[in-house]
Amino acid sequence: MQATLYLISQAYVSAGRLARMSGRLLAETPGKAAVVRLEREGAGLWRALDDLAGQGAREITLRPLGLPMSQSLLAWLPGAAGEWLSRAENAGVTLFMAEDAAADEAVLTSIATAKPSRVAIPPDPQGARGKGWDAPPAHRHHILVCTGPRCHLRDAPDFAALLKSEIGRAGLDRDCLVTTTGCLFPCNAGPSLVVYPQGDWFSLPDADAVRAFVQTVLRGGAPLPRYQTFSRKDCHEPV
Repeated sequence: MQATLYLISQAYVSAGRLARMSGRLLAETPGKAAVVRLEREGAGLWRALDDLAGQGAREITLRPLGLPMSQSLLAWLPGAAGEWLSRAENAGVTLFMAEDAAADEAVLTSIATAKPSRVAIPPDPQGARGKGWDAPPAHRHHILVCTGPRCHLRDAPDFAALLKSEIGRAGLDRDCLVTTTGCLFPCNAGPSLVVYPQGDWFSLPDADAVRAFVQTVLRGGAPLPRYQTFSRKDCHEPV
């Protein structure tokens, strides 16, 4: 069975808009198809490939949709897919990488020649100022959680949601400001988070690690060397 896996790279598109776009893609694509978002939330690339293979797909074409897609992301994706393909359980599956839609002249011509719907914009002297954007919320710990493509591949959205849940269970909501981010570096140590003001980096690969981080680091104020990867105290200056 042949299948198409659309790869969406749009960190800030709403879930509703993504669902509408995904629905149209799935309805219009001949054969089996799926859509995966490469950042922030939802299933990662490997899990989406697992699902398609589990449904019997033996030839899967990856179709990036970014208009344009990041060149560094396009360069990385074949390797990430190749690592999934190297697993014994995926023997017999063939993967292909399609060209970015932004490189298709017909797509660009269609966009350029389409007549857009328009809405007039009124003058607004305070238009760029959002409500509640004047100061950060009160907090003791600022936790930056990477949900960029490389950590997303390792199910970072799941651990970000679990982190917020465990913080609530520990009664630390008022103490913790959790911010999901793009790439935090270093990607190979992901899924990663950094907690400030300590400036310590952690790799939390599963639910047990997340719970240990909340109880030991956030609640207990103690170190957690098993999962800590780097510290701001380390020297990272170029030599």
